[in-house]
Amino acid sequence: MTQAKARPPSFVLFGTRTSELPTSYTRYLINGLREAFDLPGAPIRLSFRSAENPYAKS
Repeated sequence: MTQAKARPPSFVLFGTRTSELPTSYTRYLINGLREAFDLPGAPIRLSFRSAENPYAKS
């Protein structure tokens, strides 16, 4: 995960199967970021990026 922008706080999460993450885990990540960076009530944006799995058999 990396911070892409500061206003509003935007983070990019990299992974192979980000489309399969449940919404409850997304809320967990946002709440954890709010707590870690002391951002109560701030709108936090998460973007998900995934690449093709190089080990997947085509």
